[in-house]
Amino acid sequence: MNYIEKMKWIGTGMFVCAGVLISINIPESKWAFPIFATGHIIAIYVFATLKDRPLLVQNMFFLCIDMIGIYQWLLKPIFFG
Repeated sequence: MNYIEKMKWIGTGMFVCAGVLISINIPESKWAFPIFATGHIIAIYVFATLKDRPLLVQNMFFLCIDMIGIYQWLLKPIFFG
């Protein structure tokens, strides 16, 4: 298994873990957003390396959504109560 394949599997594992964490809807579910973001950063690297523009753009968009979730669920409560 080459480096890119390993990165794909790491990203896939992160997406599955974050998806499960969101779906069980517990107070710790908010931590799924940084896990998703890390997975999307890995995916962006992989798809940029493979020059797969549609999936690169898709994951860039998902990363933006993750940043909104990180702000809304993790940062906003800290800074704005």
